[in-house]
Amino acid sequence: MKLILDNIIFCIQRMGGISVVWQELLQRALCDPDLDCTILDYDKGHNNLCRQALRIDQHVSLKYRRWERYRTPNIHFSEKALFHSSYFRVLQDKYIRNVTTVHDLTYHFYRQGAAKWVHLAEEQHALRHSTGVICVSENTKSDLLRLYPWLKEEHVRVVYNGVGCNFKPQPEAINEGYLLFVGNRAVDYKRLDIAIRVAQLSHTPLVMIGGKLSLEEDRLLRQTLGEGMYKAVSNIPNKRLCDYYNRALCLIYPSDYEGFGIPIVEAQKCGCPVIAQAVSSVPEVAGGAALLFPHQDTESMAQEMADAVRQLKNGTFSRTTLQEAGILNAQRFSWEYTYQQTKEFYREIYNN
Repeated sequence: MKLILDNIIFCIQRMGGISVVWQELLQRALCDPDLDCTILDYDKGHNNLCRQALRIDQHVSLKYRRWERYRTPNIHFSEKALFHSSYFRVLQDKYIRNVTTVHDLTYHFYRQGAAKWVHLAEEQHALRHSTGVICVSENTKSDLLRLYPWLKEEHVRVVYNGVGCNFKPQPEAINEGYLLFVGNRAVDYKRLDIAIRVAQLSHTPLVMIGGKLSLEEDRLLRQTLGEGMYKAVSNIPNKRLCDYYNRALCLIYPSDYEGFGIPIVEAQKCGCPVIAQAVSSVPEVAGGAALLFPHQDTESMAQEMADAVRQLKNGTFSRTTLQEAGILNAQRFSWEYTYQQTKEFYREIYNN
């Protein structure tokens, strides 16, 4: 089966959930004897942390041009092949069948202005020219079919994300009693404001995994939590992230929307309890093994989550019970299973 994989996501972000998903797909596809892979690789993408972890020998080396993500890849084939881009690109060629992955629909719900409309045009173009569409959760599939009723449901397949084998409990790790926030603080729907308020109300240190703190963020955190009660960590490998999960009191995940929510499963696999908002795909992924709270106003949400944190501290909520339930739930998700389901979908599209 001839497969063309497009590494454009490595040019768009230095690190992120989609890069992780694409890295896991690539490293399996490259050593799969059933696939004849061609990789479209770009010079700019080599700065991406996930790309740096890969050795790719069989690739077409391309120079990244301005606005490359919006261009049609400059490659042509004279035989039947599947084309799967890491981010909303398609090949319009009679020999090609396109596959598109939809990771979330945040641009529909949380973005405004030109950026939103450019992205939606890019997304719609890819969907209209795709033979198959992969969604990372049932909730994302449901949202997609509601937003694009012209899509045929039988052409849309749910393939859950996985979690790496390097995320695991560390029996020697000591609970250091901090709240862990993992995510992009630059987007409002991740709700860092709730996480900060929970830390403030529960008098608990807050560790944030993501980008570096801006001056404004640092000033806000100093005013609300005080010196020594917060820390931001950026650009860390999975081994260090695993360490942070293992030493946390819990993961605080108040996001208003998730296409999947990889940190939930990473935390659970490490034996880190999860406190989250019961919205979008979160209940589907958390699997009843987390403390979930229905959507409500910010202060009420923060108060309830802070109460849960206090009860984890004093033992009213059994941390051990949550850890065991989370580890069991995380067994549903593996990158090998993700890959096998993706490959099966490829085969269906290729043979029909």
